[in-house]
Amino acid sequence: MAEEVIRGIDVLVIGGGLAGTLAAIKAREAGARQVVQVDKAYAGRSGCSACAAGVISSFLPEEDDREQMFTDMVVRAHHLCDQERLQDHFDDFPARLKEMEDFGVGFERLPDGKLQRHPGRGTGKFVMFHGGLQMMGAMRKAALGAGVKIVDKTMVTGLLTRDGAVSGAVGFHIPSGEFRVFGAKAVVVAAGRCWNKGRNPGNRSATGDGLALAYQVGAVLEGLDQARWNNMAARYDIGPGMNMYVGSGGFFVNSKGERFMERYHPELKDRAPLNILTPSFAMEARRGNAPIFLDLTHLEPETVLRFKRVIPMPMMMFERVGVVAGDRFTRKVEWEPAAIQCDGGLKVNRRYESTVPGLFACGDAIPPGSGEGQRALPGAMTSGGRAGRFAAEYVRECGEPELEREQIQVLREETFAPLNRNDGIEPDQVLLSLQEAISPYDVLILRREERMERALRTVEEIWRDQAPLLCAYDPHYLRMAHEARYMTLVGMLQLRSALFRKESRENLREDYPLIDNESWLKWVTVRREGDGVKVGAEMLPVERYPVKPKPDKTLHPLWQRVEGMGIVKIEQGEVRWA
Repeated sequence: MAEEVIRGIDVLVIGGGLAGTLAAIKAREAGARQVVQVDKAYAGRSGCSACAAGVISSFLPEEDDREQMFTDMVVRAHHLCDQERLQDHFDDFPARLKEMEDFGVGFERLPDGKLQRHPGRGTGKFVMFHGGLQMMGAMRKAALGAGVKIVDKTMVTGLLTRDGAVSGAVGFHIPSGEFRVFGAKAVVVAAGRCWNKGRNPGNRSATGDGLALAYQVGAVLEGLDQARWNNMAARYDIGPGMNMYVGSGGFFVNSKGERFMERYHPELKDRAPLNILTPSFAMEARRGNAPIFLDLTHLEPETVLRFKRVIPMPMMMFERVGVVAGDRFTRKVEWEPAAIQCDGGLKVNRRYESTVPGLFACGDAIPPGSGEGQRALPGAMTSGGRAGRFAAEYVRECGEPELEREQIQVLREETFAPLNRNDGIEPDQVLLSLQEAISPYDVLILRREERMERALRTVEEIWRDQAPLLCAYDPHYLRMAHEARYMTLVGMLQLRSALFRKESRENLREDYPLIDNESWLKWVTVRREGDGVKVGAEMLPVERYPVKPKPDKTLHPLWQRVEGMGIVKIEQGEVRWA
């Protein structure tokens, strides 16, 4: 295979979504001379941001009570959040929002010129934009205009290090198979979280690449015990858009035609956040009340027309299969938890520096350490901007990194190893084995130790026996082989982290149903230790935070709710299904 070496890079950004693009732009604005953004597909047209659902949870200082919103976010996260980073998020969000509109992102506005707000899941207030593709098209154009060099269709397969600091990355050009070396003073990981290629269009390229790359060079990961499941159409390959659907009056019914969410969350009902909505679906399934349907047939024509502006892709897909005709939904849509999202990422400080010098992270490559405020697009906006700016500051004191030829050769051999096998295991086989192990709802939605341990043993067997035998027929399959490895590694780390947390908080455990603020106001951490894995925990510095949790133990609110409904009993400190 041919080889291309690109030297003289100040800041290398891995990932082509909103966080990565803003990191690249802000690095240039902060004085970085050469900024390179690399994406394994086409920056601005692939991944989660390009398929975003047309809404951004927003803080507008002229309309919102900052202190109240801040407190609400901390409480909704059950205090497991970095309140200092959340304050930074509130500081930066209005400026990032204005910049995006200046870059050409189209937002819905009222006749008086104000941004139009829309309800969605949870208590957040959303602004609406004209779909992910329009947004990211404008952002790509802005990055190019700022002088960012974009390298598309290049998959990063390893990070370079020297004297304990990151010095660049290697990868390959997917169409040609050319090996590429990037020498860089700083690297920003903005590759998305791990979605395990579930039923979630736009997130299938989010295969944990950045997490796996950082873990391999010794970075500490945290929050991998936390998981979220998105919810999508079960029979159609269509999504996303649920914030718009439920915020506009859509509701869920079970197989008996019952609107069940008012029982699980009487206040928000169908607009409950995902950490309530998804386990509620699982409990309905366990009670024999599946399948679940989303009913939008009662929505008025003007609402459907707004969907077509704000979430054009899913609406076009619904029209193609006959679910939408003209300005009406014609029938209910079967709905289900569609893809598990590993919610953790690189441990970073307020400068978005990881524990490895020269390695920064942002967007979905970091834990949502500021609660709901820094998930998805809002977090991409503010963390991406800060990571790029601080990476540019870091490189001012750096000399040109020396590239070690021996290290590059080792990574080159690892990169192309699947291509050099005449036979072996195909990536789809590994993916299917992984999905079968961790996707059932009673593994990481409704959790219990013995079920997670069984899943972990399976994933460890995949990592030990199948991943080393992955083969590829061409560079396209080579990308899939590396994705399969990354997903397997992240799945193993996720299960080990989930087993380590002995309480219910963001996720529910049947064997530990309490929120335990006495012992578990901690981040679960994981790092590489030789050929092994070191799992631990770090206390939150709650003494520094303005919103103080009570140092107590309480039954998780959702367990309280379903116990009152007679679905479960709490016996000897564990959940028993009635």
